[in-house]
Amino acid sequence: DEKHGNYHPTVKPVKLMAYLVSLGSQPGDVVLDPFCGSGTTCIAAQVMGRKWLGVEKSKEYYEIAQNRIKEELRTPKLF
Repeated sequence: DEKHGNYHPTVKPVKLMAYLVSLGSQPGDVVLDPFCGSGTTCIAAQVMGRKWLGVEKSKEYYEIAQNRIKEELRTPKLF
């Protein structure tokens, strides 16, 4: 969200991505997000007990994802 410095145009809900992560992986698996964007899939993977690897070529989106992941994982919310 914009009040937290997240200006990514297609931010997904963590709950939605957690559901999709659970459909395609098991706890302990590695989830790869080759277009990390705002980091939602990485956050969902962590919350669901998966390891994750996020890749983002845009410096702006990388910084958004990095800040969001740090903030979300510092004070985890279960949806």
